[in-house]
Amino acid sequence: MEDLTTPGSQTSLTSVRFFAGETLSEGLDRVIDAQFEIALGVATCAPDEQASAVHETRKAIKRLRAMLRLVRDSISLDCYHTDNAALKLIAAELGAVRDSWVMAQILDRLLPHDHDLTDSVATLVDRLQDRYKAESAAVLDNAAHMASILDQLDKARDRAKKWTIIAGEQSVPLPHMFATVEPGMQRVYKRGRRGMRIVADSPTDTLLHVWRKRAKYLRHQVEALNILDPPELGEMEMELEQLTDLLGDDHDLAILLARIKNDPHLTDGIATDPIVEAICDKRRELQDQAIKLGRNRFEDHSSIFLAYIERIWGDAETF
Repeated sequence: MEDLTTPGSQTSLTSVRFFAGETLSEGLDRVIDAQFEIALGVATCAPDEQASAVHETRKAIKRLRAMLRLVRDSISLDCYHTDNAALKLIAAELGAVRDSWVMAQILDRLLPHDHDLTDSVATLVDRLQDRYKAESAAVLDNAAHMASILDQLDKARDRAKKWTIIAGEQSVPLPHMFATVEPGMQRVYKRGRRGMRIVADSPTDTLLHVWRKRAKYLRHQVEALNILDPPELGEMEMELEQLTDLLGDDHDLAILLARIKNDPHLTDGIATDPIVEAICDKRRELQDQAIKLGRNRFEDHSSIFLAYIERIWGDAETF
């Protein structure tokens, strides 16, 4: 398969998708190993690439946790809970770097270029960039802390060999059947569908964030199982990407809004009311688009969704 890499990203189809001609365990092993390679790239990146490398590491961890959920019902539950918690903790330790990096960019990208806001936004962006430098240095320049993070990733990578082995067995690979991944995928889809309904009635920051995480797990699972790349599944993958991007932008603006409201040093001397109003307007727009798209994407009952995915699996005769 052609190695299609997203601009500005280390992610390619060869690192996220199972291939025809390999067993489920083989596909999982390859994808898992590729994502750990991406995650560990933060150790060797150039100083001016550290922020984007942290972002790639966190995205790789999200994909790894999606794969873990895909096989949750077939592997050891101790293995699932241990590794899911470990990966979540690693991502959280790098979260401040990622958030401060995004905060320094998001105003210019998402807010309208209103002349009345220009000076205030420029000042705020400069302060956010200074804050990013300080917060990232506290993590990335701390050799002991980074060594600990990399050690945790290495250990998780070693344990991940058990993700493709039947629970209670030493070396028996997961059965090469859709039934192996069906329960995990059903759980993720149901939670995404339920999250959509809850958010449609009560779009709080917490509920929106939870829905985003659930939709992203489904996005990565569909991405992995898109073996034959049929148009319908490609469209589903694209819609899930659009949905999670909309929810991601809304989440980033929510973090920025909290910083503006709660950090007087960041906003000293800046007229923040127009900025806050613009952020709130943009968030309503993003949420409306996400809920509309989510209703369409999660319209089907889980049984219909799974029947379609199973048919794709069955069509890939050599997979």
